Amino acid sequence: MRDRRESGQVAVETAIVLPMFVFLILGTLQLGMMHQARLMTKYAAYKAVRAGALHNANVKEMERAAIAVLLPLISSSTGGGGETIKAIESATDFQMKYVWASKNTMMDAPGMKYADVTICGPLRNEMGATSGELDFDNPSRITSTGDWAQSQRSKLRIQVTFNYRLPIPFADMVIYNIARAKEMPPVLRLGNGKDKTEYVTGREMKGGVGKYDTAAQSSLYILPIRATYTMRMQSNFYLGANPLPDKNECVFPFETQQ
Repeated sequence: MRDRRESGQVAVETAIVLPMFVFLILGTLQLGMMHQARLMTKYAAYKAVRAGALHNANVKEMERAAIAVLLPLISSSTGGGGETIKAIESATDFQMKYVWASKNTMMDAPGMKYADVTICGPLRNEMGATSGELDFDNPSRITSTGDWAQSQRSKLRIQVTFNYRLPIPFADMVIYNIARAKEMPPVLRLGNGKDKTEYVTGREMKGGVGKYDTAAQSSLYILPIRATYTMRMQSNFYLGANPLPDKNECVFPFETQQ
């Protein structure tokens, strides 16, 4: 009888400890991969802003440059919540994967890109024009008085958001839910400032993460990783083809409950 009680106790203890032990292993792997993704996103931001500096601040060119850097980390769904990452071991592997990744559209997550580039500046009102061609090295737009704000007119400032698909089973769900459950301003959260719903400790707030939660309902767990970079323009702005933003959308203000 005693042996039966001890056996039952061991079974209960195992049922409690085993999930934690499994998460410890899988979570460590996932966090290590997320750290790699963060470092690669920083480099992708550099390559993206360099492409923008050379190609008239063209967002599509910048996103292609970012994807080329992030390609080894981009995964695709195998169905049933699984993710596969195709290894790149040759130029042929790179070309084959880049063909579909360069479209920059997640087929299983509508409205989401693998790499999303946002122009932080210069803003349209800083340039004093709404159309036409603006010389990036026009002396009249760059003062020599040390005015920092005016010196930024010739610099392209961007933010790259890498929508990182968590590939490790079980750990993806746990880490996603941990990241979503904390109450914090949107600047530190998953939202991009454009969606209109965000779940924060049981309350509905503005500025949110609707598309991430929608993907999570299909067992697709995505965390945005962001990096910014600034570089002086080396080509002219064409405001008609590549319009500059009216405001800095790279800053996500905290909005209180309405």
